[in-house]
Amino acid sequence: MRIIELNLENYRNNLNLSINFQPEGALLFGPNGIGKTNLLEAISYIAFGKSILGLRDNELINFSETFFRITASVEIKSQIFHIEAAADKTKKVIKIEKNLISKTSILYNYLKVIYFSPLDIEIIQGSPGKRRQFLDSSISQLKLEYLEILQRFYRILKQRNSLLKDKTNLSSKESWDKKYIEISSIIIKYRIIFLKEFAQFVKEKYHLISQRKENIEIKYRYSFPLLSDLDYFENLTNTIDKNAKYEIKSERSMYGPHLDDLEIKINDHDIRKFGSQGQKRSLSIALKLAQSQMMRENNECHPILIFDDVFADLDEDRTTQIINLLENKHQIFIATPNISQYNQINLPRIDVERFINSE
Repeated sequence: MRIIELNLENYRNNLNLSINFQPEGALLFGPNGIGKTNLLEAISYIAFGKSILGLRDNELINFSETFFRITASVEIKSQIFHIEAAADKTKKVIKIEKNLISKTSILYNYLKVIYFSPLDIEIIQGSPGKRRQFLDSSISQLKLEYLEILQRFYRILKQRNSLLKDKTNLSSKESWDKKYIEISSIIIKYRIIFLKEFAQFVKEKYHLISQRKENIEIKYRYSFPLLSDLDYFENLTNTIDKNAKYEIKSERSMYGPHLDDLEIKINDHDIRKFGSQGQKRSLSIALKLAQSQMMRENNECHPILIFDDVFADLDEDRTTQIINLLENKHQIFIATPNISQYNQINLPRIDVERFINSE
């Protein structure tokens, strides 16, 4: 799986740019602000159909223009595909082989990209929502049906919360409770099954990065009491039945997968409270490496790996260990202002400043 050619039109600071990539990928270097991240973001856009950095489509359009377009030739399991994504200030159009797709999630069946960002550390030290978002995104990339189930859950959650706020139609609460508990249980089941395999991969990757000096443990933390002799469907049902008045008073759903979390420990201590920045950064990278391995195990493909200057907080030993974990079967893109940090990386070098100025 690889990007062969990338063409940008009116995208961010790149008015017109065309670049061919080698099968190994590229080490993109140059001063901060020159456009390295823009190139990486454009690659990921054709995999996700949106900005990996959370920007709106109209924020990706060059200031002097009214639209942007990204086109790419990609090789997936020895087949060549042409993907186009374009947007103006009112709508977005995505095409695969010139055929318009109805949902951006269809892209998940094509290009697989793992994006390593400095912001990934928020998965470790940020709010529970950051960890849920990572967990749900990881599952969706493996099982597209999970994304549809998740969207249905949030529709039901919104309707149930409206009912709890309104209070004029509480006679229908029992019916909505049943729908809510059923879809919640499906979400939790997907997460538990995924986490069982994923947590082991994370532990293995982190052991290698830390040279087996530290132990990682990841557990699913429920937002409701869990009795060992009952499954999560029965536990959630009991909790909602017992706390009906509390939820009505609070005017929102107080228990369920939208409030669950991941508990992450390093050497039996909460990493959020006791982990160093280097440990948190190493673990955030281990999470993404484990995500990559899950894709290989489930889809028999090697996703494209994108590293957006993520090694700044790490010492040389940890950086070297991570680099050694990068298999040469992946196409790898690394962006950095400090090329000397990657002397041991055997990737084609692209001076982004010189390349953009030559276009």
